[in-house]
Amino acid sequence: MSDFSCKNGHLSGTEGAKNVVGHYAVSLAGHDSGKIYFVVGTCGEAKKEGLLLLCDGKSRPLGKPKAKKRRHVQILRERDDELALLLTSGRGADDSVLIRKLREFGKSRCCD
Repeated sequence: MSDFSCKNGHLSGTEGAKNVVGHYAVSLAGHDSGKIYFVVGTCGEAKKEGLLLLCDGKSRPLGKPKAKKRRHVQILRERDDELALLLTSGRGADDSVLIRKLREFGKSRCCD
């Protein structure tokens, strides 16, 4: 069950929620602020609880996701179920697919 609420196209809710995998996210803090990522997972380790694993395919490929605190990321309402399914099943998803999906998402966002 999701305990996220949608407000102005953004999701807000509990920090440790696992259902953010598959959503697009925008970095709010750090040198990469404003950059769009794809949420590929969450950190389950006790020391790193609440961190999201983010990839963009270029500087952060699927093999080396960026771990970022939930409060430093704005999770967007838009979700790519097809890409999330490819990532969780382990077949057919690679960095080129991720780059293409992020490019399409960025174009659809800027031209609305």
